Amino acid sequence: MNELESNLLVLASAGSGKTFRLSDRIISLIARGVEPEKIVALTFTRKAAGEFADAILAKLAEAAEDPKKADTLCTAIGVEGVDFTELLEKLLPKLPRLMLGTMDKFFTRIVKAFQFELGVTGGKFELLEGEAGQALRDRLLEDLLDGELGPKEQEQFIAGFRHATAGKEGTTVIKELRDFINIWHKLYISPNKLKWGLESLAGVEVSEWYQQREPLISQIRRDVPNLVFTDKRQGAALEKILEQLSNYVIASGGLSTDSLLFKGIITAITHNGDAMDVALYKPFQITGMAAQGMRKLITLAARCELAAALARTRGIEGVIARYDVLVDRELRKKGRLGFDDVKLLMGSWMHGEDARLRREAIDFRLDANYSHWLLDEFQDTSREDWHAIRPLIDEGLTDNESTVFIVGDKKQAIYAWRGGDVGLFDEVIEEYSGGLNVDTMAESWRSCPEVLELVNQVCGDQQTMAQLFGETAARWQWEAHVPASPLVNPEKSGHTQVEILPKGEDAIERAIELFHQLHIGEKQLSCAVLVAKNKDVTEWAEALRAASFQVVEEGARTPAEDHPVGLMVWQLLRWLANPADAFAQQTVMMSPLGPGLTATFGPSWQAIWERLGGLVSEKGFAGMATQLISPLLGGWEEFGKRRATEMINALAQIDLEGIMTAKEAADRIEKLKISQNPGVAAIQVMTIHKSKGLGFDVVLIPDISSSVVPDLTHFKTILSDGWVTDSPVSWARTLIPEIAAAQARWADDQIYEAFCKLYVAMTRAKRGLYIFLKTPAASHSQDKASLANWVMHSLGLDGEETTIFETGSITWVDRVPEISEKALHTSLPLGLAAQKRLRSTPTGQKSGGKNRISVNAEGVRFGSEVHRAFESVGWLDEGPAPAFPERIAATMQGVLAAPEVAKLLSRKNRDIGLFREQRVEAILGETWISGVIDRLHVHYGKNREPVLVEVIDFKTDRVDRVEDLSQRYAAQMQAYQNTISTIYPTAKVTTILLSTALKTLVREDV
Repeated sequence: MNELESNLLVLASAGSGKTFRLSDRIISLIARGVEPEKIVALTFTRKAAGEFADAILAKLAEAAEDPKKADTLCTAIGVEGVDFTELLEKLLPKLPRLMLGTMDKFFTRIVKAFQFELGVTGGKFELLEGEAGQALRDRLLEDLLDGELGPKEQEQFIAGFRHATAGKEGTTVIKELRDFINIWHKLYISPNKLKWGLESLAGVEVSEWYQQREPLISQIRRDVPNLVFTDKRQGAALEKILEQLSNYVIASGGLSTDSLLFKGIITAITHNGDAMDVALYKPFQITGMAAQGMRKLITLAARCELAAALARTRGIEGVIARYDVLVDRELRKKGRLGFDDVKLLMGSWMHGEDARLRREAIDFRLDANYSHWLLDEFQDTSREDWHAIRPLIDEGLTDNESTVFIVGDKKQAIYAWRGGDVGLFDEVIEEYSGGLNVDTMAESWRSCPEVLELVNQVCGDQQTMAQLFGETAARWQWEAHVPASPLVNPEKSGHTQVEILPKGEDAIERAIELFHQLHIGEKQLSCAVLVAKNKDVTEWAEALRAASFQVVEEGARTPAEDHPVGLMVWQLLRWLANPADAFAQQTVMMSPLGPGLTATFGPSWQAIWERLGGLVSEKGFAGMATQLISPLLGGWEEFGKRRATEMINALAQIDLEGIMTAKEAADRIEKLKISQNPGVAAIQVMTIHKSKGLGFDVVLIPDISSSVVPDLTHFKTILSDGWVTDSPVSWARTLIPEIAAAQARWADDQIYEAFCKLYVAMTRAKRGLYIFLKTPAASHSQDKASLANWVMHSLGLDGEETTIFETGSITWVDRVPEISEKALHTSLPLGLAAQKRLRSTPTGQKSGGKNRISVNAEGVRFGSEVHRAFESVGWLDEGPAPAFPERIAATMQGVLAAPEVAKLLSRKNRDIGLFREQRVEAILGETWISGVIDRLHVHYGKNREPVLVEVIDFKTDRVDRVEDLSQRYAAQMQAYQNTISTIYPTAKVTTILLSTALKTLVREDV
């Protein structure tokens, strides 16, 4: 590694000292006489940018104080005899002018400085980010859906939305709708000028299906007697498929595609040849006119499905175009831009001579200010980022007075879902090959030898990767990781263990046992649990807290929902917005604010409401909240005090923005997200994505997926060369070459990103790396392309229970010092609030006596898996049932096949609202009822008035009689009935227990 090389691209592996290298580069430039304000160092997070500054100042301070460290630093930067005291004095006053920040911040500064040159002429530039920006866009979305669309546009839009969200309904609809609009709008404003719903792709009209299917089906049936079946059931199965196709409606999703025969026919169509080799119980062939007709029939259906998808896409385009008109009128032309808008403005030079000349004028002025460019985490750079900054990098690579330094790791490209394009690495290396040197960094300064041994054995096993994942493995460029020499000593040894948990053993229980063995919370150790999904973060954090560990969930939290202080402030604002909101008023009354409000303003809530409104007018929302909360802080723990400060700071920002109504303030606080600080937590629970860039003494990866990679159910939006479309149904995609090619590219990217996620997770560990794998099911295929199979094959594990792979010894923790003064952690008391009502849950009102359930871990696990499976079930008559985990597949399929269950879970074109995992809150007498209903059906009448509400609760209890189940849950279901009756007072309420054991329903009416 030579810091004297002017232009350098470094492929830096995890833990190899990338930040160290970047800071050396900047110090080297300054030591050579470069003015700090001439340097631009860009990354993707504020935290990483802060680490740059910290590393630079720390190195300079240490070198200024210690001659030995000064000599070492001189060697590292390639400059002799540097006076680091003088250099530090030179840098400190100019530090604010050293551009160390995020790409978004840098682009925003440029647009702000040159807004007129870039075409922003409608007002003073304002950056829209966070909750404020989302609130404005939500308002535009409301305007769009409230009168901006015609009937046909609404129909096409809803069809596209339903298809994209797979029938999801209930509490997540608003979020799903927002995400849906954002995804398509980003494509709409893309500078690539995509063609939406390109009609020529299908080559047919949907109407052709209804014109041609019966003649083709007749042709097949005439030739069926000539087929040679090898099992008497094959003919009936073939006729069933023909019957389904005869009644099939394009874009309805009503075609059953799970049968082995149908899958075999689809596969045979993709192969050349006259005969179709298929199998059902035994192999056989579909030949002659039957084969010709079947190929034409299924291919026609696939093409018509594509035609329907293209029509949906054009409908979506019409809606998005209208939305963009609103965005342009209400935001862009008023100078209110989001980060995406900023990037597009910076990259507009690619699309028109006028734009290119304007950008050249801007770059000419920027070149006079900046000469040295450092780009970090290049694998996360999007095309939009690259288009925005490329002219400046081009200049830096051709100007003898300038330098360019690019660093990143192809193996850590886990942000493709938000635009990161790892392919830019190869393009940049190829395009600038004459003026850009390439270096690698494979030495790890983070991980001990034992951790690296496990990482090398798994992530360097390209033979296994190729066997499981095919050609994608060739993209994985591996260089064996080695420990940096200072780590090769007993004091830096460690331990890794990969274990296959016995069937029935709970991963959380095993983790608690492991953490006690490692003395987590007692020793000076940082520890992380890395999970795949956000929903798993809360489950793990709560379970570990219950086991008395100090835990924090990494990432953003919603304080209005996850803590009593935030909930109290949010409900106070909701009540101020609407004094008739009894729930909000009662919440405030039961909170610590209640006694203080009545003591200060009297018992009349009308008077309290009026006085608080006066305080808001006089002091703002923050001033009002400060006056109410300050007297209560003395009795709160530190976390509660910090949360109160965060809420008041958020209200102060709302005041600064001129928000005047309590409704707007309440909406903002509801959407507010706050990043957590680990503080004294012994364990951090986070997703793998959140862990990137971090390192921990101990890392646990508790659930490496055994699912096939990629999951094609997520392939919803097809983006190819110059065109975009909504996806047709999955079975049709393989039959259309253009779509199959796009799917193959998408699948390749998903597989590569899965490689990167596992690599990132494993390389977070410094000294202890622990991985749990589930015992494979009996039907498990060792050839399945899953991450779990990759790990097992690479380590030589046979999948048997309790199998363990191990390097090092767990005794490494014995040499780690204990925490000298253990921080105390207690739950937050709610202050001096007088208890007005008890809070209860319907599930807590289960009947006791002889029918009381004995809880066992296996039953709880099974019940949880079944409930998660039912969450994924929409309407059975509007699409195929989802795939279920092997452990519960037979149970779920049997239950859903039961006639009365199938009838209950089918919409049959009725006007019914579906809500899954619906949270309910109600005050009944002296009790505050709080719970989650598994499934809720709201039947609407002619005027959209609720006429019937079905409360459905899934039960996995092993019972022999319906009466036992009914008696056992009578109190719980009564509580649900009472709660829902208060929410829907004019509707009939029916509670339904769905027993998975008995495959039947238990109904009770109110």
